[in-house]
Amino acid sequence: MSDLAVNTDGELMLSKEPPPFCPAPVADSFEEVDQAMPAAPIYKQLYFIFDSDELTEQSRRDAEAIYQAVLERDAPEVLVTGHTDTSGSVKLNDALSKRRAEAVREDLIEIGVKPDTIRTFHKGESEPLIDTGDGVKELRNRRVEINVR
Repeated sequence: MSDLAVNTDGELMLSKEPPPFCPAPVADSFEEVDQAMPAAPIYKQLYFIFDSDELTEQSRRDAEAIYQAVLERDAPEVLVTGHTDTSGSVKLNDALSKRRAEAVREDLIEIGVKPDTIRTFHKGESEPLIDTGDGVKELRNRRVEINVR
C-alpha cells in the first residue's frame, strides 16, 4: 500500500497515515524545541568617564537593562572585557581597563549574579574600537564589552 495519492488535478498528495518507517507522529509545532533552545547571546558595550571606572550617565541606564537580562538567564556565562582610549601610558591604561572590568563584575555580583559565572579580561589600549593616534581621548574606546551566553 502506497502512502502517496494523486488528486483529480494530478497533484501529488501525502496520505493522512504516517509512513511505515516513521513509528511516531511528527510534531505539528516547534514550541517544545523553541523552549529548549538557549537564549540568544547578548553583546553590549558600556562607556566610561575619562580616566575613571565610573560609567557615563547613559551607560548607567543601559547597564540596568543588561544586568536584568543576565539575571533572567538560568545559567549565564558572562564575559566582561575592559578597554581604554590611548591617552595615558600603556601601563596606566592596562590597570584602568582592569578596574573597569572589575567594576562591572562587582555590579553584577551585587545584584545577584553568581561570581563563578563571570570572567573578566582587560585589554588596555590594545584593541580600540576606533583607531586613533596615541594620546587621543576617544569615548568609544573607553568601554567594557559584555558578552552573555
